[in-house]
Amino acid sequence: MLKRLLAWIFAIILAGAVLVALLPGSTGSPGGLDDYTWYTEEYPPYNYAKDGIPGGTSVDVLRDILTGMGMDPAGARIRVGPWTEGYQAVLHTPGTVIFSTARTPEREHLFKWAGPIFSSRNVLFALKEENVTVSTPGDLERLRIGVIRDDIAEADLVSMGISPDGLVVSSDAREIVSLLEDGEIDAWAYAELPGEAIIRANAGDPGKFEVVYSLGTRDYYFAFNREVPDRVVNEFQAEIDRLGLSRRDITPG
Repeated sequence: MLKRLLAWIFAIILAGAVLVALLPGSTGSPGGLDDYTWYTEEYPPYNYAKDGIPGGTSVDVLRDILTGMGMDPAGARIRVGPWTEGYQAVLHTPGTVIFSTARTPEREHLFKWAGPIFSSRNVLFALKEENVTVSTPGDLERLRIGVIRDDIAEADLVSMGISPDGLVVSSDAREIVSLLEDGEIDAWAYAELPGEAIIRANAGDPGKFEVVYSLGTRDYYFAFNREVPDRVVNEFQAEIDRLGLSRRDITPG
C-alpha cells in the first residue's frame, strides 16, 4: 500500500514538472525567451542581413538585452524577411516578437511593447528632375505614392486623410524604388535613413533622389505577440531601462 501511495505521489510530481515546463515563459532563460522567434526586415542601418547574418544597430540592441538577461544571443532565432510577413506572423503566433516597430495608437492594442530604442523620421522620396513639391498634407492627394504593406509610413498617410485605395502597395522596397525610377509613381513614403540606404543599394543613380516632405518622427520598439506573458515583457523592458537604451540615441551618425 505504501509503495503504491509513493508511486502515485511521484507520478503527480512528475506530471506537475512536465506541465510547468510546457507553460509559456518556462524555458531555460530568465525571461523564458529561448524559444522565441524575432522577426525583422531589411531596414538598414537599424536591421538587415549581410551574407545571411542579421546585423544592424537594433539587432545589436537585442543582443545586448539578451546578454543582460543571461542568454547567449548567438542562439536567438532572428528572421530577416519581408516586413508584412513578420508583422502578420507576430500578430497571430505566440512566442514571437517583431522589431523595430513604430508604436502608434492604432497599433497599441495589437501587441505588447518594450522600448523605445530609437526614433526615426518618415519622409517622402522623389526624383529631383520631377520637381515634386509638397507644402501641406493636402498636396499629397495629387501624388501617386508608393508604400510598403503594413509599414508605418502607410499608416501616416492614411491618418493624413489619404485613401488607402490611392496608394501603390508593395512588400518589396526594391520594387518601389524601381517604380519611382520608371515614373510609375511620384513619391515613396518610408523612413529616412533606411530609405536612403535602400536607394543607394538599388537605384541606378542614387543622386537623382531627394526628400521632399516629412511625415513626422516615430519612436521604435520591440512588439511582442499579445499572448506573451506580461512577466516576460516586463523583464525585457527592465533590461532596456537598466542598459539605458530607452535614453540612448542609437541613430548612426
